[in-house]
Amino acid sequence: MLKKIETRIIPEETDRSFYLQHLKVYSFIKDNVLGKSVLDVGCGDGYGCAFLAERAKFVQGVDYESEVVLSAQKKYKADNLKYLAMDALKLEFKNQEFDIVCSFQVIEHIPEELIPVYLNQLRRVLKDKGTLYLSTLNLDKVMKSPKTYKKNLAHCKEFRLEELRETLLRVFKEVTIYGLHLSPRHYFYLRLKKSGIFKFLPDGINPVKRFYKIININDFRLTRSNLKVASDFVCVCKN
Repeated sequence: MLKKIETRIIPEETDRSFYLQHLKVYSFIKDNVLGKSVLDVGCGDGYGCAFLAERAKFVQGVDYESEVVLSAQKKYKADNLKYLAMDALKLEFKNQEFDIVCSFQVIEHIPEELIPVYLNQLRRVLKDKGTLYLSTLNLDKVMKSPKTYKKNLAHCKEFRLEELRETLLRVFKEVTIYGLHLSPRHYFYLRLKKSGIFKFLPDGINPVKRFYKIININDFRLTRSNLKVASDFVCVCKN
């Protein structure tokens, strides 16, 4: 895969709300990895692998940038956690090696013509009764207007709901899609933030600033309803 500018989540350098939005997806699968072998394809900084390693039997993170992998190896250490530099299109693992494969916010970075190769690689290393968890943004949600929309330079292909479902069903027999939404509390404070009504208050007494300082993963939720207005899709795929 050709090297290009990527956007990565670095927890200590990223807006807390944006980071938690991504951590929520790892939290969604954490209970399911207990005692299992997990492969995280496109692990980036490695925070998600470290999070899952608290429950999993073993977690293997891979990313195609060797510098990113070296950083993850130094930053997150555990006996059941490893990182390797590897191309998602050429996974160097045996067939059916992992109980669970996850690949979050990666498919949009794959050239469109190579997406079948990518998905088939994920399927190949997954055990027969294993599960793939995959996430990506919802194009209908982020594109306010086709005339003014500018795709992220790191993205190759972005998906609407049904196109994503059809793409996954060409490779996997069973696909269930969840949508990532704000909790009612989070939505309320987002509306306050956009209104600007408190923006002149000092941080210590600004309710919006105080909320975003203590925001947690419970301020995001994943449901199978209202998918077309979800910010992201989380797909559960089985062979």
